[in-house]
Amino acid sequence: MIKALCMGRTAFDINLSVPQTPVDGSTTNFWDRKGYVGGSAAVIALCLSKWGINTTLSTVLGNDVNGTRIRKELDKAHIDTRYIEPSYENDTPIAVVLNNQATKKNTIYYISDKYASIKKCDIDYTPDLICVDGYDTTAAKNILERFPKCISILDASIATTPVFELVKKAKYAICTQEFAEIVTAEKIDFLQPQTLVNVYQKLKKKYINTEFVVTLGDRGALYSINNQIKVTPSLKMDVVDTHGCGPIFRAAFAHTIVLGGDIEKATKIGCIAAGLATREVGAVPSIPTLEDITNLYEQNYS
Repeated sequence: MIKALCMGRTAFDINLSVPQTPVDGSTTNFWDRKGYVGGSAAVIALCLSKWGINTTLSTVLGNDVNGTRIRKELDKAHIDTRYIEPSYENDTPIAVVLNNQATKKNTIYYISDKYASIKKCDIDYTPDLICVDGYDTTAAKNILERFPKCISILDASIATTPVFELVKKAKYAICTQEFAEIVTAEKIDFLQPQTLVNVYQKLKKKYINTEFVVTLGDRGALYSINNQIKVTPSLKMDVVDTHGCGPIFRAAFAHTIVLGGDIEKATKIGCIAAGLATREVGAVPSIPTLEDITNLYEQNYS
């Protein structure tokens, strides 16, 4: 069976829907809050496990009620939690996600003492797939250097020097538009397609050994195959919430690649999965079934 290792930040998401973003000085009562597992690494792990991959999560959780809640959900999903490290000094991070029902956009308040780094990277097996984020670059660097032949996918969303260095060690970097623009010092203008080409070419010139996918929000994703730079459009849906789209895109991409698909198929699958993820509030409840993803892929691309 294929084995995956997901490494990075985990949080407890509290999802709150509001008619509009509260204004300064106002009081808002929330009678219906929903709490789920959050954080890119944990959501990707839940996706991969749901889609039939034997998945391990390496992260740090506080020794508190939210850490316990998260562990229960991970156990229920049959995720290997042996490499989850407890923190007795810091609480589990909380992400308060305000979903604006009018604009369908999220405002996120991240509440944390500080980021508790993973201290141990002594994984006792060789994974087929490694997914890392940019929160724990030291642990990610150690694990990528230890398994250089493994398929590795980096969530390149945080534009910091350690993440720039980590890009060099990953086989695939899935980066946001903002990250790509910062790295290349060039803005994307969708009215001028050449700017998309320029950004992608500059990324590849800077990181010649890494394959890139640049996510473009509701415009899809930018990638290259056979020396052709392309854009796969997003799946058009009646959007309820976009909070889980990023990690679900990365999970679907990783799942396709580890099963032997190329970057084009993986990007298309990622866009479909991310589109389906907009139908529900919260990242975890919005994880689509593999059957739904596959059916839409076959309808659109077969």
